[in-house]
Amino acid sequence: MKSILDKIFKLPVYIHILVVLALFCIIIYTVLKCVDSYTNHNQAVTVPDVKGLQIEDAVVFFEKNMLRYVVIDSIYSKQVTPGAIVELTPEANSKVKKNRIVYVTVNAKTEETAAIPEIQDISMRQAKALLNACGFPNVEYKYVEGEYRDLTIGVEYGGQMIETGTRVPLNAKLTLVIGDGNVLEQDADSISDGKTRIIGGDESWF
Repeated sequence: MKSILDKIFKLPVYIHILVVLALFCIIIYTVLKCVDSYTNHNQAVTVPDVKGLQIEDAVVFFEKNMLRYVVIDSIYSKQVTPGAIVELTPEANSKVKKNRIVYVTVNAKTEETAAIPEIQDISMRQAKALLNACGFPNVEYKYVEGEYRDLTIGVEYGGQMIETGTRVPLNAKLTLVIGDGNVLEQDADSISDGKTRIIGGDESWF
């Protein structure tokens, strides 16, 4: 072996360069083949279009295409069958590697609800912000006679005043009942008008 190496190193320089390049090409080729084998190169499969199917029915298509799935989220829509698949990631008909995980979003079987927070005796802006933070996007206002203007008195759902802690569908239309300040204004007008009150036959001015 030593004698062979001695002979190689006695050759002209360009021969050494060719040998190095040949070894470099062999190494690169070997590495690329190993990477292709590890990543299943050119072995893509198609994500099946299973939107609208129940998850138990879609499993057959995932297994047939050698894919795995994970349900990551749920939404609620009256336009979609409860429990049906509504979204896939990667999208349907995408080309992916075998054994790739497909992330699935399904339509909830029951409408999502949340509890009404304590919103009495705070400003209407605070009350609306609090309801929005709890997940209620549809909030309207209704003014009624109240001592302080823009102070929240309560919240209505379906025309009925509901108590704090009551669970309501998130898509429900809620109405914040707000004071209009008329009670306070009427009291102030009574004083400013200088109305009289008779006590024991004497007039007392206010």
